[in-house]
Order: sequence, then structure tokens, then C-alpha cells
Amino acid sequence: MRKRQMLPGLLIGGLLLLGGGWWIGVATSLTTHQAAALAVSVTQTTGASTDFAGRVISRTNMYRTQHGCPAVTPNAALTRAAQAHSEDMATHDFTGHNDSNGVTLGNRIRAAGYSYVMLGENIAWGQPSPEQVVDMWFNETPPNDAHRQNILNCAFRDIGVGYVFVANDPGNITAHYYWTEDFGILAKPAPTATPKRTPTPKR
Repeated sequence: MRKRQMLPGLLIGGLLLLGGGWWIGVATSLTTHQAAALAVSVTQTTGASTDFAGRVISRTNMYRTQHGCPAVTPNAALTRAAQAHSEDMATHDFTGHNDSNGVTLGNRIRAAGYSYVMLGENIAWGQPSPEQVVDMWFNETPPNDAHRQNILNCAFRDIGVGYVFVANDPGNITAHYYWTEDFGILAKPAPTATPKRTPTPKR
């Protein structure tokens, strides 16, 4: 298995995807190495995961409304994508915006069923509470503030949060807590053409 590990000292990763181009606000240089597959026991309960995700969203919306942005609302497809990515990072011993098979953020989100105009993603690991992880993302200093910019992007309308706790966390990354926060703007469906009616000839 090929695994990607964040370079030492890079604790968070923020990414914004707009149209067809990538803008990386935090250095996310990755190294690749050969390693054996790890059997990691992911410990989480549905209730705890849902509660933590809700607290991340509440904290995020607190900062957004304080700065004049509308609150984002949970989206089922973004939530599926974010949760799957946190589980992927935890179980495959890597951190990054591409998944363990190299699938990019945009393709991950599309596969989850979210057709987007714009996406943003914040990831982090090692923070034990929702408030700590959101505060860490928010309290960045420009110009190295990609996560803060995602949180304060007033254009975003949807959000999905993924959280995983690994009690026994072997391998190169032993963070125990893995977080993903996905933002998006849903693409509007194309308008359907209205068939023209042929006038009925008068008799």
C-alpha cells in the first residue's frame, strides 16, 4: 500500500477548489513511502460523532455570523464525503486532501453525490474537541490563513463534517483524532426546456 504522510510540523491542511483550478493556502507537501497495511480499530459511536459534528458546525457558524456571513447548513452528501475522508486518514495512516488511493477532493465530493460550483476543505488531526479544532483553524495569521478564509467565505452555503477517534493509533501518525470540514456551493440544475405548443387551427 502506498501511503501519504504530511511532512513534520504541518498540522493542518486547507484547500479551496474553484472551477477547474486548485488554490492551496497551506503548504501541504507530501512524501510517499512504501509501508505495510495497518489494521486500525476506529472507535466511534454514531451519537458521539454526530454530536461532535454538530458542535463543529455551531462553532463555525458562530465565527461566520460574527463576521457578517450567513450560517452554513449541513448537507448529507458533504457529510458522507467528510466522514469517509476522516475514516480514510485514520485507517490508512496519512493526512492530506487526496484520499488513500489518490482521488482528489473534487472527485471525492462528486462521488458522494454533491454537484458543486465551489468547494473548500479543512482537515486537522490531534485536537480532542470540536471547539479546539475550529478555533485552531480560525485563529490563523494572514497570509497563512487558508482555513480561516474557508470559514469566512460568505459564498459557502453547505457544510459536512467528519470526525473519527482512534483509541489505539499505531503507525507514523498517532493523532487519535481526525477531522474533516467540507464547504460547498451546490450547482443549480440545468433548466428543463418547455415544449412548444402547436396552436390548434381554428375551424
